[in-house]
Amino acid sequence: MVSPSPAITLLSVAATVSVALYVVKQRAGAKPVAAKEPATTTFSDGKKWDADELIKHRRSIFPQDYDKSRKVSKEILEKILESANWAPTHARTEPWRFIVFSTPEALQRLGQFEADLYKKMVPPHMFMEKKYKKKIEAKLDSSYVIAICMKRQESEKLPEIEEVCATACAVQNLHLSAAGHGVGGYWSSGPPIFSNEMKEFLGLGEKDKCLGLFYVGYPKPGHVAHGARKSIKDKVQWVTK
Repeated sequence: MVSPSPAITLLSVAATVSVALYVVKQRAGAKPVAAKEPATTTFSDGKKWDADELIKHRRSIFPQDYDKSRKVSKEILEKILESANWAPTHARTEPWRFIVFSTPEALQRLGQFEADLYKKMVPPHMFMEKKYKKKIEAKLDSSYVIAICMKRQESEKLPEIEEVCATACAVQNLHLSAAGHGVGGYWSSGPPIFSNEMKEFLGLGEKDKCLGLFYVGYPKPGHVAHGARKSIKDKVQWVTK
């Protein structure tokens, strides 16, 4: 007679233990685990939306369209950031980093720095005073401004583009979660933000990057634009051979 292999014996023991634990729980009056519902996100008004619906609900909402009388709570922002943390990441490097400017003083300092940097970088004949002031005002119109940063692997084992893509996925998570909480968001970019000066201002490493600034605030009533996209049929190629 052939003796069972150690692997089979181990599996048999594990199964026996699992059954025993189940019986103990049942006798102790343990409640059965409820079946999971389809993935949904609860909005601040209590409504549940499925994932596809939420994705189509998301909008870029500019800071001038935020309601300055309403401040997004730190608790909600932390939930939004936690959602960002669950983005896909090759080799689990988790390269996304977020620097949150959360007070009027901090927002003013960031706005002034970017405005001065814009004035320094742009040719004199292209400088616009209105744009200069707007870079400051946009920060003060927001509940928070989040610097979107990519922390580069020291080993550089992964191509940089993969780390950038992972960070972008984290921002998409962040934006979707914000929409789910009724919060507006806007991802801003441009030469001053991508500059070495901004990187130094944020305290980033030499190989790290700032990929943008994400503005956060409650939208004013009626200031959420209608979204539109061209047909997906024009953007997909099906390969059958």
